[in-house]
Amino acid sequence: MIAIKKDYHVKDKYLTIEIPDEFKEQEIEVIIRLKHPVKKEIFLNKIKIDTKKWKFNREEIYA
Repeated sequence: MIAIKKDYHVKDKYLTIEIPDEFKEQEIEVIIRLKHPVKKEIFLNKIKIDTKKWKFNREEIYA
């Protein structure tokens, strides 16, 4: 496993990372950590899931 650590200052919602040529056609994993804690309230109500079209079989669940 090769690990590359770089510090970035993000000015907007987008982050562009240039990777070495050796990484082409390879699967990579990107992990993003914040250096300073973010208040939990920032993330509230940001992700919404519409469950109106979800269907399930009650007998399967309660069997």
